[in-house]
Amino acid sequence: MTTRYFPWRVFGKICITLIFLLTAVFVLTLAIATRGFMAVRFTDDLFLLIFVYVGSAFVGGVLTAYRLTLPLRRVILKALRIASKKQMPLILETDDELFQQEPGEYYELEQALDKIRKKLKKRRTQLAHEREEAQALMTFLEEAVFSLDREENIHYYNSKFATQFLQPDQVRSGGQGSDLKLTDVFRDPELLDKIRRSLNNGTAETLQKRMSTRLDRHERFFSMRFSPLREEQNRDIYGGMGIFLDITELKRAEKIRAEFVENASHELRTPLTSIKGYLATAREDVSHESYEHLPVFLEKIAKSVDRLIELTNDLLTISALEANATTNWSMVQPEEVTEEVLERLTPLAAEKKIMLKARFDCDAFKADFKLVDQVLTNLVGNAIKYIPEGSQVDISWSQPRGDKEVCLSVKDNGPGIGEEHLGRLFERFYRIDKGRSRDAGGTGLGLSIVKHIMQTHGGSVEVATQVGQGAEFTCHFPLRG
Repeated sequence: MTTRYFPWRVFGKICITLIFLLTAVFVLTLAIATRGFMAVRFTDDLFLLIFVYVGSAFVGGVLTAYRLTLPLRRVILKALRIASKKQMPLILETDDELFQQEPGEYYELEQALDKIRKKLKKRRTQLAHEREEAQALMTFLEEAVFSLDREENIHYYNSKFATQFLQPDQVRSGGQGSDLKLTDVFRDPELLDKIRRSLNNGTAETLQKRMSTRLDRHERFFSMRFSPLREEQNRDIYGGMGIFLDITELKRAEKIRAEFVENASHELRTPLTSIKGYLATAREDVSHESYEHLPVFLEKIAKSVDRLIELTNDLLTISALEANATTNWSMVQPEEVTEEVLERLTPLAAEKKIMLKARFDCDAFKADFKLVDQVLTNLVGNAIKYIPEGSQVDISWSQPRGDKEVCLSVKDNGPGIGEEHLGRLFERFYRIDKGRSRDAGGTGLGLSIVKHIMQTHGGSVEVATQVGQGAEFTCHFPLRG
């Protein structure tokens, strides 16, 4: 390694210069000497003298040039260590020479290079950490992120972007895709127009659009925002970065909320219209002193008011459950809560000659007593309302999984539920037979409340049914310590 990275060009120039200068000095000295008193003495040995002097000049020039340029080799190696990563394995072999502490002819320059190397090393470490942090952040982002240059070459994308929009053969290691064009991924004219407008005008552009992805076969709603990237010095645009926010669930929630308001308004309007109509008729009869039908009108009005109260209470219950209202945990005895519910519902069951049976095969469990009461009330109440006279409702408490959960089962031998209704059975205001359900006094919120209460307890509710063979609702309450 003695001759590797040696500054031969500098050495050669210094060597030639020194030899030339020494020879010139010799020639000049010889010319002056031959004209003086030494002329006769040196005439015979003139050629030998020239040969010796030129040889001495050559050797002296080489040695002097080597001594002057040797310290420069260390400076060159240090500069290469800073500038060239490819040369690092070879340079590392000379580390002992590089960091010798004795001052040389280029000591100040070496000190400056050492300071530059330390600063660059620190900066490289910082950049590596920042790159790792940015990579980790982009990987864990739920949004799809990508960047591109002015020529619409995609330079970076995170894993979410690759999962949603790229084909397997388009994915590049490390999220780099310098040979991937924007038009290879997106063909939508409106989206491309927004991105190009942002790159040309330097403005941030937004777009909400339904787009298909590789995650599933259904289209999803995205809110896309694209912002230009500028140079720090002259503020010229050199590219841009885009982000796709999946707002499918938000759109679905907005739709559910709109449907909820529409259904709630309809459910409220029906009894209010009934009350207004009967009141107008009753008032007219009273003005004509006709009281024959007044008791019937008042009964209808009272029934509509009761329905409004029931509907309002159910709406408030759902609102409280969705707002994660505080749950009052306590030890619930299945016999106790069942006895209270049956005490309230037995008169309703007696009117339709429906038999209510209860069976208990579990211990007390930790839950919210009022919410468990409401679950049982809604399930048994629905069964009583919608099964024919002379039927039977069986209530069963059990622990099929030992210390894992407590199961509440409410089973009837009514007409059952059609398979086409099962997917929407727990939706708000969903009714199998809307006209018949309203006549029975239901609000359409009972099963939805049951579902929310079970989710609040960390459990679930399911239904098993066949047309003509009744229905069985099973609630799973996980046991808590």
